[in-house]
Amino acid sequence: MANASVICTDKTGTLTQNEMSVVAGSVGVHAKFVRRLDENPTRACDKERSGPNSRDFAIDMSKLNATLSPQLVELFNASICVNSTAFEDVDPETGVPTFIGSKTETSLLNFAKTLGWADYKVTRDSTKVVQMLPFSSERKAMGCVVRLADGVHRLYIKGASEILTRKCKRHVVVYQEGANENPNGSGIETASIGEVEEDNISRTITFYASQTLRTIALCYRDFRRWPPDNVQLLDNEEVASPSPLRKTCD
Repeated sequence: MANASVICTDKTGTLTQNEMSVVAGSVGVHAKFVRRLDENPTRACDKERSGPNSRDFAIDMSKLNATLSPQLVELFNASICVNSTAFEDVDPETGVPTFIGSKTETSLLNFAKTLGWADYKVTRDSTKVVQMLPFSSERKAMGCVVRLADGVHRLYIKGASEILTRKCKRHVVVYQEGANENPNGSGIETASIGEVEEDNISRTITFYASQTLRTIALCYRDFRRWPPDNVQLLDNEEVASPSPLRKTCD
């Protein structure tokens, strides 16, 4: 499984404004983005925690589109829009369109909308969903399986960052210069997660948590078929053990 990003939402805003918003995050391992970076430099990458030789770099959240490749933006947006039960409706009091659902999911949809990414409904309606895996307290995550145009089945997962990131073997690659086309061909460039990358991810999650930010991981994995080999679906369409959420390190 590849780690696409660790997103941080400001949970203090829930108490003051009854809403949650994305304020910082890490795409892959090294690209750390911050909303209004100039005003919030302490939310950027921490060299003391990540190490003196770290390749981490900070960017303003508004510059994400110039930094990420179009393919990675499409992947990022799909993981937010498709693996979600939130939807948009008109607020009867204000007449303004608003997202309705869990605070986490609406904050992610607002994040994508603010960046001008493809409309959530267009993205969702154009996707062939094979199976939804609802959130469970056992796996601390929810997932959605879709069939891509080439027949590959893609599993999107979001959930507890400290759990999901430990299951990842690879991470998406983002370059500071913005030259993020995969040199090996079309698609998303990924790289292996070794001890250094594992430590970086762990330090990043701890760094965000120390700022009272709530973290959530967005990950994905591609399968040749669904359900995968040696995995069965139960009558309630849940995935029987061994679960692909447990097999993502393979």
